Amino acid sequence: MKFGIMNLFPANEGGGSDHQVLRQTLEEIQLADEIGFDSVWLAEHHFSTYGILGSPLNFGMAVAERTSRITIGTAVLVIPLHDPLRLAEDIATLDVLTGGRVAIGVGRGYQPLEFAGFGIPLEESKTRYQEALEVIRLALSQEEFSFEGRHFRYDKVTTYPRPFTPGGPPILQGTVSPESFAERGAVGERIITSPNFTPLGIMKKNYDLYRSAMTEHGHDMASYDLPFMQQVWCGEGEEGLRQAAQAALTYYKSVGKVIPGSEEAMEKEKAYYEAVARNIELLTLEQTLTHGGNFGSPQQVIETIEMLRDQLGITHYIGWLRIPSLERSAALRSMEMFAEHVIPHFRAQDEAAARSTSAAADEAMEAVAG
Repeated sequence: MKFGIMNLFPANEGGGSDHQVLRQTLEEIQLADEIGFDSVWLAEHHFSTYGILGSPLNFGMAVAERTSRITIGTAVLVIPLHDPLRLAEDIATLDVLTGGRVAIGVGRGYQPLEFAGFGIPLEESKTRYQEALEVIRLALSQEEFSFEGRHFRYDKVTTYPRPFTPGGPPILQGTVSPESFAERGAVGERIITSPNFTPLGIMKKNYDLYRSAMTEHGHDMASYDLPFMQQVWCGEGEEGLRQAAQAALTYYKSVGKVIPGSEEAMEKEKAYYEAVARNIELLTLEQTLTHGGNFGSPQQVIETIEMLRDQLGITHYIGWLRIPSLERSAALRSMEMFAEHVIPHFRAQDEAAARSTSAAADEAMEAVAG
């Protein structure tokens, strides 16, 4: 099991000034690197204090110079808003600077304000996403390529620097619908998801669809991380628990302010966004506490992760430990407690499983030799 942290970079609801948000988040990532987390995931947003990091890859350059082991991930790059060649150059540069400590999460985007700000029609997001993803993959894997699509056209171009990782770092696609889980499993594409309030039964069905499609089409699931992202508070005491849940609820309410209204969403997605908005409006603190994340003592947090591992088969648990609007000192204590109690628990399980596998292999070899 791997463990990561997620960072949204909010500058509202008590999140601090822009300067504080960026500098303090960098300090938190350095701490995560030192105390044993495996990855950090940086979110991209534009034109609002919901999230002020417009370029996760540029910020990742600073992270690269201040860390030694942690993988730097994006969750996610909104690739329809970018020139894919420029993204490929920046991805490769970060990959070189880190010696391969990079994982690139990509997504289509959903906030009308962001698309309007860049003058890109929201209804073009799907085709732009598909073309940009193909261009990024070509640029990272081939030294010369041509491409002609509806939005992007390139003739015999090579981007530099070439990536440190052959073919470029892994690309994970933000995945939500059951159809997407099955489609991406069929072609062996990596995924990342943050299923807030999605019932466990539905998530199990989605992950099963993904694994089944991977196996059916000859992809080795053992070579893929299976990530899962959710808000986390790890600590003791009822007061801290309810403060964390209230901060999570405040965040979920803020989401309702940036998702598309029914008049802004594409026709096929209107019903989905209307349902999301209704559910957020009716959300209570108690519902957030029980279903909006993983909140509780170290043992309770461990038990939730074990349940997710056993039910869904996840291998990479990504915690939003820096819950927006939660007091920073409380979030740091939660991160440290997670590293002190939760990570070692699973490391010990992994080591025991490895010893058991090795012993079984030795016994099999001895039986053959005998």
